[in-house]
Amino acid sequence: MSAAWFNGAFADGPLALDPRDRGLLLGDGLFETLLVLNRVALWANMHFARMEGSARELGIGFDRDLTDRGVAEVVERLDDQPHVLRVTLTRGSGVRGLAGTGGTSSLLITAEPFDKALMFKPVSLITASVTRGVQSIAARMKTLSYIDNIWAAREAHARGAEDALMLNSEGRVASSTIANVFLVKGRKLITPGRDQAILTGVTRQALLAAAARAGFKPEERAVKPQELLKADAAFLTNSLRFIRPVTALDQQALETADLAPLTEALCEAARLQCGVDPRLI
Repeated sequence: MSAAWFNGAFADGPLALDPRDRGLLLGDGLFETLLVLNRVALWANMHFARMEGSARELGIGFDRDLTDRGVAEVVERLDDQPHVLRVTLTRGSGVRGLAGTGGTSSLLITAEPFDKALMFKPVSLITASVTRGVQSIAARMKTLSYIDNIWAAREAHARGAEDALMLNSEGRVASSTIANVFLVKGRKLITPGRDQAILTGVTRQALLAAAARAGFKPEERAVKPQELLKADAAFLTNSLRFIRPVTALDQQALETADLAPLTEALCEAARLQCGVDPRLI
């Protein structure tokens, strides 16, 4: 089932959106996407801590109590099936000018059924032509300004791949269009560091915290694209699809070592949050 909650109340039809809203006009806002399992918004505290920190840096009003209340009211309306929850925060309709201050932020919370078949699904990648700037604010925050990712995703689709590998402006691995990138080499679990133009994903953080229990040593650093071709395995993580093995990069097959220990550790961390193993939904 679906639900939409906007600025404190449920909306049963189209939203009464202010035509001056800067989220609509300028992409001036933030969003978080959460998986709802067993009627629990998974890792919600981590998601909203990230949103709150970014909102503070950008000077966008963020009311955590209101956000928590809205999420609780939306989740209460849902059935026991998995859902994707999206929380969108915009600066609202402040005065004109890019530096616009004042005004009241807008908060939209929506929920839609989630296709569980998308979880853990292998993925092929192409290398995108667009890069992520190492000094870019948009690269490290989950903003509404997603046009580079959209360009890369369309490029992947046109070339017959499911997703695109995005490099940073220094030619190192950053992320895919919607996910963080990991490599396995022996018992090392390698992922691009925070200074590599990545969005620090919630599932990325959960996996790094759980890696030791699976017998892996996390390593956050700069990663050359060629390292993916030499790794025992490469995979993507995000909040909806969990772990996705990468089978090919630019039509070159990659090694696919067993990821079961890492998957087990991540799913156990999720089970402790929501009471159900994501593999069993």
